[in-house]
Amino acid sequence: MLGTGQLIAVYVVSLYIFLAPVVLFGVFVLFDVLGRTYPDGSNTKTLQTLREKDPAVWTAQDIAAFWDQA
Repeated sequence: MLGTGQLIAVYVVSLYIFLAPVVLFGVFVLFDVLGRTYPDGSNTKTLQTLREKDPAVWTAQDIAAFWDQA
């Protein structure tokens, strides 16, 4: 049987193993949100405006308009 100190050590190690990824993910999400910049200065974006502005989902017409603008 394990002693009290050993049980505490097992519980602490298991907490670190299971909760560390959750905490690290939360920290990464926090830094991601804090690091976002918006061109118009507002922090609120709807899904439609994100689709319109996000280059990853641009259509061929959006790309052509961008190159015409540049």
